[in-house]
Amino acid sequence: MAGAVKDGLWITLQSHDNIVAVAALLELTAVIITEDAQPDPATVARANTKNITLLSTPKSTFTVIGQLWSMGLRSE
Repeated sequence: MAGAVKDGLWITLQSHDNIVAVAALLELTAVIITEDAQPDPATVARANTKNITLLSTPKSTFTVIGQLWSMGLRSE
């Protein structure tokens, strides 16, 4: 997370409550949760209060990062 940029994305297979705390601390816009992991309702509620978007996909972290890269999304 040392390379995270404000308003950036975090792609992870973690889905526990701490992802919201980290995303809020780093001022991230969204967390993409991979490998079909699903956050529990309390995590979703906490993300909503912090204005953090949570997205989930069955794809692997590697695949999601590769697809974002191929679409031109780059870290600055």
